[in-house]
Amino acid sequence: MTTEQQTGAGPLPSSESETQGKDAAIPWVGIFWFVMQAGRPELLTCHTPWPEAEDYGDFKTEAMAHYDFWPRLRNRLKLMGEYEDWPRGRVVYHVHDEIFTAYIDRQLASDSFRAAILEAFHLPPERTRFAFDAHYSGAKFKVSGQPASFGAPPTC
Repeated sequence: MTTEQQTGAGPLPSSESETQGKDAAIPWVGIFWFVMQAGRPELLTCHTPWPEAEDYGDFKTEAMAHYDFWPRLRNRLKLMGEYEDWPRGRVVYHVHDEIFTAYIDRQLASDSFRAAILEAFHLPPERTRFAFDAHYSGAKFKVSGQPASFGAPPTC
C-alpha cells in the first residue's frame, strides 16, 4: 500500500431501511477487473453489500477470490488471458475506522477509473481511499480510454 485518497467521517447505511427515500445505496465490497471490450475499458465485478460480507480480521470483504471467479467470466464473456493478466483490484471495509479501501493496479490510478469504481460499488467518496498493492500490480494487458458506463454486473 502506498497511496491513499479521500477519507472522511459519518455513519454509513447498513440496511435497506436506512437508505429508503435517500439517494445513498448500501456500499459494496468485492473484487473487480477492467478489461477491454469493444475498444473501451469495461468494469467487471463480484460484490456483496458490506454488512453481509465475510469477516476477515478487522475488515469486511468479498469471499470470492479472483482466481475462482475468473474462469466463469472468461468463458461467459470470451475473454483472453488469466485472472492476473488484466488490471484488477479489491474493495474492503475497515470496520473500526469505517473506511473503504480500494486496492488497485497502478493502471487504474486516473480519476476516470477511480470514479467508475466509486460508482459501481456505491462507495461514498469521503469515506473511500485508494491504495496501490503489489498483489494487484503487474497486469500483462493494458486498458486505456474512458471506462464504459457501469451496467449490470456479472453474478458471482
